[in-house]
Parts: sequence; C-alpha cells; structure tokens
Amino acid sequence: MFSILMAFIQITGIFIAIQILTNKVFSIKEGVVTVAIAMVAFPLFTLVQYWSMILVLLVFVSALYWKNKNLIVSGSITLVVIILLTISDSIVGFILVPGLHFKYDEIFNELLPTLVYCVGMLTNLLVLAFLLRKLIEKVDLSRFVEHRKYAYIIFSIVALTVLAFYMNIYAGSIAGFDGSVLKINTLIFTGYTILLIVIVTVVINTATNELKVQNQKEQLEQLQDYVTTLESLHREMRVFRHDYVNILSTLVGYIDNNDMPGLKYYFENNIVPINKTIESNNYKISLLQNIHVIELKGLLAVKLIRAQELKIDAILEVVEPVDKISMDSIDLCKVVGILLDNAVEAALTCENPVIRIAFVKKGDSIIIVFANSLPVNMPPVYKIFEEGFSTKGEGRGLGLASLREIMKKYSHVALDTKVTDREVIQELEIM
Repeated sequence: MFSILMAFIQITGIFIAIQILTNKVFSIKEGVVTVAIAMVAFPLFTLVQYWSMILVLLVFVSALYWKNKNLIVSGSITLVVIILLTISDSIVGFILVPGLHFKYDEIFNELLPTLVYCVGMLTNLLVLAFLLRKLIEKVDLSRFVEHRKYAYIIFSIVALTVLAFYMNIYAGSIAGFDGSVLKINTLIFTGYTILLIVIVTVVINTATNELKVQNQKEQLEQLQDYVTTLESLHREMRVFRHDYVNILSTLVGYIDNNDMPGLKYYFENNIVPINKTIESNNYKISLLQNIHVIELKGLLAVKLIRAQELKIDAILEVVEPVDKISMDSIDLCKVVGILLDNAVEAALTCENPVIRIAFVKKGDSIIIVFANSLPVNMPPVYKIFEEGFSTKGEGRGLGLASLREIMKKYSHVALDTKVTDREVIQELEIM
C-alpha cells in the first residue's frame, strides 16, 4: 500500500547520494526530471520485483553520462550508490524485523513501519554517501579515470558486487525475508563491503605507485628533449663564435674601398640573416633556465620544441627566476599543457602563427600568460569553456572543461581570458 512512498524515497535517496558523491553535478530541475523518469520503474516492480532496479540504474547512468560524457565514471558512481542503498536497506531491515519484531511482509502495509523504514534507510544512505565523499576527497580519482586500466578494474569490481548483492536478495525473496535471512544478508553485505573497500584500496595504491613511475618517466623524457635542444644550441654557438671574426673581416674590403652601397647590400643579405638565426626559437628556449620547477621546465621545453617544428614563432619571457609555484605539480603541468596546446592549435589556423608565453612575478603571486594569434573564426569566450565544444570536430573540446574541473580544487588559482583585435590571451594567476 505504501510501496509507492518507499520507491519514491529510495529513488530520491539515490539522487541525493549521487549529488553528494559528485559535489552536486545536477541542478534541482535536472534532479526532478531524473527522479520522475526513474519512477517509471515502479510499475515494473510487481512484474520483475528487485530487477526493476536495472531500469533505475540505466536512468541515473544516462543522466550522469549526459553531464560528464564518461560512461565508466557514470556507471561506477551509480553502482556504488546502489551498493550503499542495499547496505542501508539491509541494516534497517535487520533492525525492524529481528530487532523490533516487525513482520517483513507487513512493513509496507502500515504507515508507521513504512515511515520508520524510509527515514532509517534514507539516513543510513546519506551518512554512508557523506563518509564515502570524505574518503574520495583524499584521493584524486580523476587521475585513475585517465588511467583506463584501473578505471575498468574498479568498475568491474563494483558491478560484480551489485550483481552478487541482487542475486542474494533474489534468493532471499524466494526463501522469505524472515529474521534469520535478514541477519545473514546483513552479515554478508557488510562483510563483502569491507572486502570491497580493501580490494579497491589495494587497486588505488597500486595505481598510485604506477602513476608515479609513469610521471617520472614522462618528466625524464621531457628533460632529455630539453637537454638535447640545449646541446644543439651550444654546438651552434660554438660554431658562431669560431666564425664571427671571419664574418666581420669580410666587411673590411668594403670599408677600405669606401663602398657604402656595397657594404649596405652585403650587410642586409649576409649579416642580417645571421642575426635572425641567433634570435630564432632555438635560442629563446634557453630562457627556460630561469624556471627551476623541473616538471614545468620539461613540459615547456617539449611544447616549445613542438611549436618550432610546426613553424610557429614561439616567444618565451621569463625575466625573474621561478623557484616555486603554489600548486600540485601534476595539476600545474596539466593546466599549462592544456593552455599551451590550445594556443598552438589556434595559432596554426593563422597566416602568421605566433604564441607568447610569459612568467610574471606579482608580489607573492605568479602570472603565467599564454597568448596566440587571433584565429579567423574565433568563437565567443563563454563557448570555449563548455564541455564538448570544439572548433576541431566531435570528440574534442574536453581540455578546457577538464582545466575548469582542476581549478575548482584551488581557491587561490584564477584564469582570465581576453580577446583583443590581434590575440587571444589567457592569464593564469597562482596566488
């Protein structure tokens, strides 16, 4: 009789728990629509009983996928909430039936037991979701999501857990939910959940160590590219030092003959090109010596070398030494990498591609400026930060959306975007 109330409370509880775990990914309007669609599963309960939860699962996975465009993340979050709901349900059932001697079949036929069940289940669910949220905050899950192998492992473990839970619930419904069955289910669910936490913790620790090794390997490769470029620069400077006296000697003949037109022609066609070579991008990279954050130096070297290979005029300005930046080095490199990649890709669409990167100290803050030539079809600034938006076609446009998610973790980091008649300028201020 009160089954509709119970179903509504459970589905609403699932939505609130997802909001807690995702830090309110849905608006209230989106939540109302999602819960209303999920309630369609209720009539199926009389036909397929607990398996109607599959439809609820699909509704919430689809809604989350619509928001974050990541099926593994959407599926994992929803399945975790289903696990929390199952444990909450089991605990309340254990308290009401063997504890307070309610008859399980009569709970949802009377208002008071139904209300006690709903309040108890909802309270347990939200408390468990809140505790899990606190645990998640200590781990940067975005890095594991990018490392697809571990994301698939965690998703598989969570999916198998839900399947095992519902097989057990189905068996319990056939046997009849008496006190002994509920007691055994509660013990099984609690024990399995503890085992699940241990397994996931081991997976996360293993992934953390592997990611550290991978990051160190990438940093080493970036530094090797940087060192190779510096060695090439050093060889060119040695050749120039060896030849510059001979080059200057070639001017003597024109001076002795007082041949100023000839001297001018010779200077413009032979000396000026040498000067341009000295000011080429290879020499600009040497300014990286003022950046003492090793991971960032390696990243900038690789990106600037890549820009040179693409025939982009890359200008780097680092006047004062940069010894420390108040931001996690991996997040910093991800943000700088995204902004630099976007600047390079936008500059490539211009007739005279130019990018400028500058490090400016302002009190205790550091401002990193990224500027690139203004593309012909520059979209509005508010559009470029929308997830999935890209001028480069489908499957792109995740960089700036990812950057925005990273920056939410840092209240002392700000990004200002400007568009002038010549350039697109992004100023990243780290206070």
